Amino acid sequence: MPKVNYWKTEDVSLIPNRLIPEDLWKQLMQGTLDGVIRQLDASNKLLLNGGNEAICAGLYTYAVEEYGKLLLLKQYVPSNGKVTIDYEKIFRDKRHENKYRVAIENLKKQAPECTILMKGLFDPAMFDPQIFDTTAPIVADFKTRMATFYCDIADSGDGIKQVPPVDKSLLKSAIDKLKIIALAMTIL
Repeated sequence: MPKVNYWKTEDVSLIPNRLIPEDLWKQLMQGTLDGVIRQLDASNKLLLNGGNEAICAGLYTYAVEEYGKLLLLKQYVPSNGKVTIDYEKIFRDKRHENKYRVAIENLKKQAPECTILMKGLFDPAMFDPQIFDTTAPIVADFKTRMATFYCDIADSGDGIKQVPPVDKSLLKSAIDKLKIIALAMTIL
C-alpha cells in the first residue's frame, strides 16, 4: 500500500502562557502581518475575477481575524529580551473570538467601512449580539464565517442555512481599506 501524506499541523497542547524570545515575538508579528496581506490579496483577486462574493467575504474575515491577532501581539512589552504571551487566547482559541473582537472594535473606530459587507439588517440568530451590533451590517461571526465555506442545516431544521448576502462594492472597499491600515502598521 502506498504511503499517504496528510496536510496537517502538529497538535500542540494548550499552554496558557508562553515565554518566547523577543525576536520570535517580532517574527510572529511580521508573519501575521504578511498573512493578513496575503489573505486580502487572495480575496481581492478572487473578487475581481468573478469569484463568489460570499467566499471572498469569508477569506476577508480571516484577514480581519489575523489583523486582530496582530493587534493582540502588539500589546505585549518585551522584558529582558523575552515576551510572555497568552498563547491560548491568541493562538488556540477555537472560536477565535478574542482576535475577532479586538479587530472589530479597532476597525469600528478607525475604519468602520471595514466592518460593513452588506447594507440592511442581519438576523441576530446568525450574529452574536453580545459581540456585534445586530441592527447594523457588519462582518459575520464565527458560525457565519464557517457557513460561508460549508453547507449546513438551518437551526430551524427545515432547510439549508443561508449565507448572508455580500455587496461586492462594499467588500472591495473593506479589503482595500484594511490593506492600507495593515501596510501602515510597523513591527518593532
